[in-house]
Parts: sequence; C-alpha cells; structure tokens
Amino acid sequence: MKVKHFIVMIAFAIIEINLTESYENDRIRLKSEKTHYLPYVNVCDVQDRSSKVHCYCENPRYQSAKKADCWVFNGGIDEGDPFWSNFHSQPKLEKLTFNVRTDGGLSDIPSKVIVRLDHLQYLNIRYGQISCIPSFAFTNSTTLKEIILYKDKITELEKMAFANLIMLVNISLSDNQITEIEKDVFYFLPNLQRLNLARNTLEVLHDGCFKHLSNLIKLDLNNNLLTVVIRENFQGLANLITLNMGNNKLSMIGDLAFAELWSLQELYLENNEIKFISERGFGGLTQLRKLFLAGNKLETLDNGVFDDIQKLNVLDLRNNKLETLKQETLRSVADNMKSNYALIFLENNKLICDCRLSWLYKLRDETQSKKIRESLTQLECILDDALKNNLAYIKLQRNKTGQTSSKTTKMYDKEELGDYDVSQDRVIELDPTTGEFRKRLLNIPKNILPCPNHEYAPTQDEVKYYKTSGSGHNVTTWLTSMYILINLVRGWYSERF
Repeated sequence: MKVKHFIVMIAFAIIEINLTESYENDRIRLKSEKTHYLPYVNVCDVQDRSSKVHCYCENPRYQSAKKADCWVFNGGIDEGDPFWSNFHSQPKLEKLTFNVRTDGGLSDIPSKVIVRLDHLQYLNIRYGQISCIPSFAFTNSTTLKEIILYKDKITELEKMAFANLIMLVNISLSDNQITEIEKDVFYFLPNLQRLNLARNTLEVLHDGCFKHLSNLIKLDLNNNLLTVVIRENFQGLANLITLNMGNNKLSMIGDLAFAELWSLQELYLENNEIKFISERGFGGLTQLRKLFLAGNKLETLDNGVFDDIQKLNVLDLRNNKLETLKQETLRSVADNMKSNYALIFLENNKLICDCRLSWLYKLRDETQSKKIRESLTQLECILDDALKNNLAYIKLQRNKTGQTSSKTTKMYDKEELGDYDVSQDRVIELDPTTGEFRKRLLNIPKNILPCPNHEYAPTQDEVKYYKTSGSGHNVTTWLTSMYILINLVRGWYSERF
C-alpha cells in the first residue's frame, strides 16, 4: 500500500509540473504575439533615441498614464508623421503638454492625437511655430477644459478655430502675434469663463467677435496695439466681471464704450494714451467697483464722468497730467471712499495747490481706509509763487516769535492756521525736471489755499491783511502786500475781460 501511495504522489507531481510549464509557455507565447502585432509603441517609454518626440509620464505603464510632458526635438514633427498613432498606447491621458525645443518644430495643432484621447482635459503647447489655428482644430472635443498655446508664433485665427468645445473653461493665447479677432472665431463655447489674449499685436476687434461667449467672466487684452474701444466690441459679454485693456494705445473713451458689460466689476485701462473720457464714457457700468486709469495723459475729468458707476470704491489716477480733481467729479462715489476697503490714488499728477483740492482734507479725516489716509498724506501739489511766498512768510513769523503775537502784523491767526506746525513743516522741493515747486498738500493750511483766477474773490484772510497793513512793515511784509495787490488787480482784470 505504501508503494502504491508513493507512485500516485509522483504521478500527481509530474502532472502538476507539466501543467505549470504549459501555462508559462502559453503566457510567454501570448505576450510575444501581442508585442509582435502591436502597431504602436508606448509613448511613455520610447526607446528609440532618434524619435522626434519623447514623453515623460507619472505612470509609464501601458494604458495607465493620465499626465504626459512631451518634448519635441530632432528636427520636429509634422501633421502626417506616423508617430502620432502611438498615442493609442495611452488612451487615459487627461493632461498633455508639448514643449518644443529650439532644435525641434511643431507647426500644427496635433488634431490626430486629440481625437484619439477620449479623456483629454488639458492641452498645453509651448514654443511651437503654429502660424494659424484652422477651423475645428480641436475636433469638437467633448472633454477638453483648458487650452494653452503659449509663444507659438500664432498670427491668425480662422473662423470656428475654437468651436463646439462644450466643456472648455479656459483659453490662453498669450505671447503670440495675433493682429485681429474676427467674428465666429470663438463659437459655441457655452462654459468658457476665461480668455487670455495678452501680449499679442492686436489692432482690431471686429464687431461682435465675442458675442458667443455669454458666460465669459474674464477677458485679458493687456499689452496689445488697440487704439479704439467701442460698444460693439463687447456684444454678448453680459456676464463679464473683469476686463483688462491696460498697456494698449487707446487715446479716448467715447460715450457708452462699455455699455454691453452690465456685470463688469473691474476695468483696467492703465498705461494707455487716454487724453479724453466722455461724460458718459463709463455709462452702463452700474456694477463697477475698481477702475484703473494710471499712466495715461488725462488733464481734466468732466464732473459727471463717474455718475453711472456709483459702486466704485477703488480709483487709480496716478501718473497722469491732472491739474485738479474737484469734489463734484466724484460726487456719486465720494461716500464709497470712506469705507475700510476703499482706495484712491492721485500721486504724480500736476495737481495745483488751490481750493479745489480742499475736500481732500475732509476725506482724509472721515475715511476708514488706512491706505487712503496714507496716500493723501504723501500727495504733493504744485505751488504758485504767491502761495510759496505766503508759506515762507508764515514760517518766518513763527520762527521769529515762536508763536503768533498780537503786536506783530500778521496775515493769518491761530484759528485760521489750524494745526499747521512750522517746526514739522516739510521743505518745499524743486522738481529739477519741470522747475516746479511741490509740497505735500495736507501740510498746507487749508484756509490759505488760493482759488483759481476765473473764480476769484478776495479771501477773508486777504481782506483782513489789507485792512491792517501799515507803513512799519519789514521787507517780507511789503512783498506780501504787493502779492495781494497784484491778485486784486488780476481779479479785476479777469472780471472786466
């Protein structure tokens, strides 16, 4: 019995060994056959050093990668190259980037790849030589959410270039050479929210070129060559929140130029060449909260220019040529500037130190915004000779007596000068480039700010001084008297002629 039992065990062992060998041989044979008949290679594991495309994937296994960063070199690759079929090896790709090296080239959108990748959501092509985006270049993809084409030397966008991409949220075409946007380039993109056309050479926006982008919330046209902005440029953008048109060549803003942008909250127009804004230039922007106009050539602003934008609480007017900013100009938004988050910037203008700026003293005292107080504290204005002499006279009198003396003939009493402290007075500075004398506005006693000649009337201070002046004054007092007399003559002359 023991011998029979041993024989049976040996027989079973032989059978098991044979089955295992047979299974292993079949597995090797099937793998060999599969490899032999596979019509493409794994793009995440290209062994051929002469290949024009090499991709690096976070998971290089066959049919497993979701993200691939590909480099194009060795002379580049054209649209008909058979290598594109190798992307069949990674059908689950969601993010795909092409970086074109200087020794490579990519002159076409890889449509054959896009159409094969049913999960592709993110496409990025950098440093290509794609001069034109043809119609339906992205094959009506139902999965793409983001397309970035950066520095690809694009000059032309054909009609329907971006069409029927129902999931697309973001398009970035920055740093290319696009000169115009025609109608129907962007067609049926129901979910598009951001469009970046910054740093191109755009000169023309055709009427209605964005009319199919009803859900766009951010449009970036910064750093282009646009010279004109009209209402028809923005048809269809009823939900736009942010528009950036900074660093263009705009020279004026006409009536209702942005009236189609009913939801706009932020408007960037800095560093253009704007000299004139129509009284209704911002008409229709009832939701606007931030307006940036720094770095233009504005000399004046109409009183009603901000009347339609009553929610405005951030205003940047730095680096213009404004001679004044009247309270009437900001009458509809003045109260907004008193909130915690309000901002108003006026630095580096040609503001004249006169009574038209006196309302800024009150704003400084009433606003809750620390940044507005800091900005106004640093704000400088240009002194005319008369005001400069006035300040010098006050300083002289204070330095001589230590306080205003009733025995000294004076121009202003303590109440009129308020908190003006000569010992803390900032030195009047001469701008060597313009020959202008500048001083911080809020360091000047408000009550001695002169009024422009065209609205001239002798101030109470001047009348008081004129009545009390006598023959015993020193040279400084005599010069001040002459200044008042000249102003009286000037006022009489302007009223007569």
